[in-house]
Amino acid sequence: FDIVLNEAMLTMLPIAIKEKALREYYRVLKPGGILLTHDIVIVNESHATHVVKSLSAAINVNVSPQTKLGWLDLYHQAGFNHVHYHTGPMSLMTPKGLIYDGGIVGTIKIINNAFKKENRPMFCKMFKTMTKLRKDMNYITFVAKK
Repeated sequence: FDIVLNEAMLTMLPIAIKEKALREYYRVLKPGGILLTHDIVIVNESHATHVVKSLSAAINVNVSPQTKLGWLDLYHQAGFNHVHYHTGPMSLMTPKGLIYDGGIVGTIKIINNAFKKENRPMFCKMFKTMTKLRKDMNYITFVAKK
């Protein structure tokens, strides 16, 4: 492939599967091919355990976001030598982020679904967790060249 695009999935995988996925992306890329990814980065390493436990509990998945150095190490171990990244504040589950991602109509649908009786507890749990962790995690995007 010339390009492989991975959006917010690697964070959701255990380390061993992350490593396997990155090696597979490297394998299927043509020489000079590009891997584009977007994930969560832990900002303060001393809060890493708290972030992982809180986020995992909120979404009922054993997530494993990494620090910037942790992510870079995974890419290099997979064979990527030309790795560029950008980080910034997450807007996930904020009004601004919802509108940006889904538009006005999409945001209204998300909110309507979120506040259905069967969805409300999970949505509120996720919203509270994301709000509490806002300063401990950012987004990170990578451009990795084979």
